[in-house]
Amino acid sequence: MTRKPLLKLVTLALLSGSAMGLSACADEFFDTTSFGIFPEEQNNMTQQNYAAADFLIQQAKSYIDKYSMIKALPLSDINQPDMESQFGKMVPEQIGIRLSQLGYRVDLGDVATAEDTNYLRPHGAQTKEPDYILSGTFNRRRLEVDVSMRMIDPKNGRVIAVFDYILPRSREVDEMARPKPKIMRMPPTN
Repeated sequence: MTRKPLLKLVTLALLSGSAMGLSACADEFFDTTSFGIFPEEQNNMTQQNYAAADFLIQQAKSYIDKYSMIKALPLSDINQPDMESQFGKMVPEQIGIRLSQLGYRVDLGDVATAEDTNYLRPHGAQTKEPDYILSGTFNRRRLEVDVSMRMIDPKNGRVIAVFDYILPRSREVDEMARPKPKIMRMPPTN
C-alpha cells in the first residue's frame, strides 16, 4: 500500500472526527433552554398554545375566511370569574398571534400583554364588529391548569370551534394565573 492513499484515509478520519465534535458543540451552543434564553416551561406553553390555535382553526375553517375579523378576549378564571390575570390574557394572545401567522385577521387589543400593542390591531379593527370571538376559561388545579378555548359566532351565539387542553402548573404559570385585585367603585347606598 502506498503512502498517498493511507495519508488520505487518515486525513479523512481526522476531519470526520472533528466535524462530529463540532456538531456536538453546535448542538450544545444552540440549546437555548440550558442558557435560560427560552425557558423550557415558557417555550412549552407557547408551543401548546400554538397547537391549540392550529386545532381551533382546523375546526373553524369552514366558517372563517381570511377576511373575517377574530377578536380575542381574556380567559375567565372559573373560580374567580370577575378577576383578571396575566395568564388569562397571555393564552388568547399567543393563540391569536398564531392565527395571524396563519393569515387570519385577529384583534388582540384586549389581550395584549406587551407595552407596544399597535401591531396587535389590524387596520379598521376598532370600528368593525368582530365576525368571531376567541375566548374561554381556565381552572387552576393542584398540578395543572385546565384551559378551554372556544371560537364563537357572536351574531347567533354558535360555537364553531372548541379545544380543551392541560398546561403544567409551574411557578411561572402559577404567578401569571394568580388573579389581580380590581378596585371597584360601589354606588352609594341610601
